[in-house]
Amino acid sequence: MDIKTLPRLMLLVLALGCSGSHSLWAQNSYNKQVEAQMEVAIGQMNSGNYEDANLTFRQILKLEVVLPDDLSYLFAETLYMVRQYHNSKNFLDKYLRLAGPNGRYYAQAMDLKHFLDDEYEAILVCKLCDNRGYRLISCDLCHGTGVITSECYFCRGVGVNLCEVCKGDGITTSLSTFGEIQYHTCPNCQGKGQVPCKVCHGEKVTRETCPDCHGTGLNAGNEICDHEERGSSRAIEQQSSRTIEQ
Repeated sequence: MDIKTLPRLMLLVLALGCSGSHSLWAQNSYNKQVEAQMEVAIGQMNSGNYEDANLTFRQILKLEVVLPDDLSYLFAETLYMVRQYHNSKNFLDKYLRLAGPNGRYYAQAMDLKHFLDDEYEAILVCKLCDNRGYRLISCDLCHGTGVITSECYFCRGVGVNLCEVCKGDGITTSLSTFGEIQYHTCPNCQGKGQVPCKVCHGEKVTRETCPDCHGTGLNAGNEICDHEERGSSRAIEQQSSRTIEQ
């Protein structure tokens, strides 16, 4: 080996070593940050500030690092307390899958599972919310009708098309046996020169199932359902019943 290349090799080794040390330091830094944030979240839970704990856990998730199994349970409990049952179930299932019976919070997790099962029983029989427990509201896109109405693309909202047989003249011609031109009222349009649009059938508009609510007229809102009627909830329940019957 040329002695002149030795300093360059040493520098390369040092650089690689520093890079590995930096990655390890960064990971350790993230771990300490996760531990500190979890302590904050647990303190908020112990104080009953579950809304704040919810925000703290979400900040931890944004770190995009490998997180301890315990976080899944603690976040599941927090989500249950703020009535986000669907998300709570997801994190609880994750905790049970990762930690198993030997997990620190296994007993508490099984209790929470029973509570969530009770909540889901209420959700499944409720006609005012979706299967995640969010209260149903009228669809913004179709205004609760379940149908999107738009101007007919074929006739452009006129409702009629030019007769294809007489080309709009209202009459047709033929030749007699003597070669004379004979005129006839167009049998297709009865002499009008126009026929009802073959797409909208003269209604000037087309209708299609709303892509947002899939024809139900209802979508899940941001509010967790309390399974109690109020205001226009009766109308929503009736609409939901009609959807089930269809």
